Amino acid sequence: MSSPWTSNIFRNRQSQIRATRARGGLARVLIFVLLALTLLPLIIFAFLVYNQAQGDINSQVTNQLKTLAALKAKQIDQWAIAHTNDLDNLTSEPDLLRLTQSFVLSDTTQVGRQEAREILLSRLRQYVRKNQDYDSMLVANADGKVLLTTNDRYAHLLDQSLIDRQFFRSARQTPLVTLPRYDAVIEANNVLILAVAPVRDPQLGPIAVIIGTISADKLLDIVSITEGLGSSGTAYLVTGEGYQIGVPITADTVKPTSLGIQRAIGPEHANGTDAYVDPRGNSVLGSYFWVPRFEVALLIEQSTVEAYGPIRGFTLVLGGIVGGAILFSVVVTLLFTRWLTRPIQDLTDSAERMAAGDLSVTVNVQRNDELGLLSNSFNSMVTELRGLYSGLENKVDERTRQLAAAAEVGRAITSVLNLQELLTRVVDLIRDRFRYYFVAILLIDETGQYAIFREGTGDAGQRFKAQAYSLPVGSNSIVGWVTANKKTRVASDVGDDPFYFKSDLLPHTRSEAAIPLLVGERIIGVLDVQSRETDSFGQGDIESLQIVADQIAVAIENGRLFARQERVAQLEQVVSKFTNQIHRSLTLDTILETAARELGAALNANRVVVHLKSATEVNAQATPEAAPSGPNGHGNGHTGL
Repeated sequence: MSSPWTSNIFRNRQSQIRATRARGGLARVLIFVLLALTLLPLIIFAFLVYNQAQGDINSQVTNQLKTLAALKAKQIDQWAIAHTNDLDNLTSEPDLLRLTQSFVLSDTTQVGRQEAREILLSRLRQYVRKNQDYDSMLVANADGKVLLTTNDRYAHLLDQSLIDRQFFRSARQTPLVTLPRYDAVIEANNVLILAVAPVRDPQLGPIAVIIGTISADKLLDIVSITEGLGSSGTAYLVTGEGYQIGVPITADTVKPTSLGIQRAIGPEHANGTDAYVDPRGNSVLGSYFWVPRFEVALLIEQSTVEAYGPIRGFTLVLGGIVGGAILFSVVVTLLFTRWLTRPIQDLTDSAERMAAGDLSVTVNVQRNDELGLLSNSFNSMVTELRGLYSGLENKVDERTRQLAAAAEVGRAITSVLNLQELLTRVVDLIRDRFRYYFVAILLIDETGQYAIFREGTGDAGQRFKAQAYSLPVGSNSIVGWVTANKKTRVASDVGDDPFYFKSDLLPHTRSEAAIPLLVGERIIGVLDVQSRETDSFGQGDIESLQIVADQIAVAIENGRLFARQERVAQLEQVVSKFTNQIHRSLTLDTILETAARELGAALNANRVVVHLKSATEVNAQATPEAAPSGPNGHGNGHTGL
C-alpha cells in the first residue's frame, strides 16, 4: 500500500528535478576537452612539420638553383678561357704566322699576297669547320682594317676599320674573348661575341689580329638546363645593356625586365634567389647570377607551381595523414567518451528516476573500475533506500492505522455512556485495531490504594475479572509503578524489566506498555497493553495509545459524573415523593410506616427500623449535664441494617 503522503513528497520532488534539470552534458565537455587535447598538439605538430618541410624543400630548390647558376657561370668562364687559348694557339702556329706575314706585309708581291690570302682563307675556314662555335674568322691588319673574312655574312666589314673598338686595341696585346654586346656595325640584329688574338712577328710585333665571330646563342647551349628543374625550368642570359641573348634585336625589341634581372644587372650586380614574375608574366622561383667575365646576368628560373610541387604533394600527404589522424581521433574520442560517460549517464538517469520516486531502478554496469564500484554503491544505496522507503510507508501506514484506530475508539467512547459497556468496547477495539496480544483497563478504587481489574480481552481478561484481580498502588509491577509515578512505562523486553510481574494467564507476553489514565494531575486508572513480540511499542504506538488513554480517562470521568448526577436526581425524586406522602399522612403510625417503606425502596434495604426517642432522652442529649436515663427509660429504641 502506497501512502498518499509519501507519494506527494516524491511527486513534488520530481517536479522540482524536472524544472532544474541541467541543460549541459558531460559528454560534450569531454568531447571538446579530449578533441582539444588530441587535435591541438596534432595540428601544431602538422603545422611545424609542414613549415619544416616547406623550409627544407624551399631550401633544397633554392640551393639547387644557386648551385646550378654557379656551375653554369663556371662553365661559361671555362668556355671563354678555352676559346681564348684555342685562338691563341692558332695564331701562334708558324704556318699561320708565315701566311699572315705574306698576306699582310706590303713587301710581298701581289701574286704572293694573293696566294697567301687563299691559303690563309682556306686555313681559317678549316679551323671554323673544326670549331663550330665560330660563325666566321676575320683578319685585320695592325691598323684595324679588316682584310679577310671566311663568311660572306660579314663581307660588309671588309676594308672597315675597327681601330676605335676597345676590344681591338686590347687584342693587339693579348688574346681575349669580348663581352656579349650588340654592335649594329658588326651584327645587325644579334648580340655577338668575338674571340680575338694577335699575330705577332718576332721583329715587328703584332702585324695582324685574328677575329672569330661567335653567336651569343652558343652560350645558351652551355646554360641550357639539362636536368633537375623539370619541364618548366629555363635558363637565359641578359647582357649588361639589358638585351636577352638569343632573342633577335629589332627596332621593336623590348628589353626584358624582372626582379631577378634588375638585381643582377643593377649597380650592385647582386646574386641570389627569389620568387618573382618573369618577363613572360609567369610566377617563377629564380636564381640570378652576375657573370663578371662577360658582364651578363645568368638567370635560372622554374615555375613556382613545379618548384613547390613537392611541397604541395607533401601537403596533400600530410593533409591526408592529419585528416586520417583527426578522423581517427574523433572516432576514438567519441567511442571513449561514450564508453566513459554511458555509465555516468545511466547513473544520472537512474538517480533522477530514483529522486522522482521510482525506487525500482538499478544500474547494470559490468566494469571493474571506479565507475563499476560507483554503480554497485548506487545499487546498494537504491536497495537501502527502497528498504527505508518501504519501512517508511509501513510506518506511515501503521501510523495511519493507529490514528484511525484511535479515532474509532474516540467515536466509540462518545457513543457509549455505560461505563462497563464502554470499557468492554474499548479494550476489544484496541486489541483488534492495534493487533495486540492482550489489552486491559484497571481503575483506582475509592480509597486510592488499589488498581482494580475492570476489563480485559480474551479468556485471560474474563478470568482476571472473575478473580476481582487487583494490584496495590506502587506495587512491584509495571502497573504499580505507573500508578505511583503517573508516567507511561514501556518494557520492550519484559524479561529485562525488573517491574514485570509474570502471569500464567499470559504466557506469550514479550513486551508491555502501561499508560496512565489521567484527569488533570489525578490518576484514575491504567491502560495495560501486551504484545507477543519484543520491541513492539515504538514512539508512534505510544503516542497513539496515549491519545486513546486520554480519551478513556475523560470518558470514565464523564461516566462517573453522569452516574453521580443520575443518582442525585434519583435521590431528589425519592425525597420529593417521600415528602408528599408524609404530608398526606394523618397519623404518626402512617407517617412512620410510609417513611420506612420509601427509605427501604430508595436505599435498596431489606429492613428498615424507625426508633423514636423519649423527651427525656432528647433533653439529655441536648443537655450534657443531665444524668443518663436508666435502661428502663421511656422512648428507648434503634434501627439496624
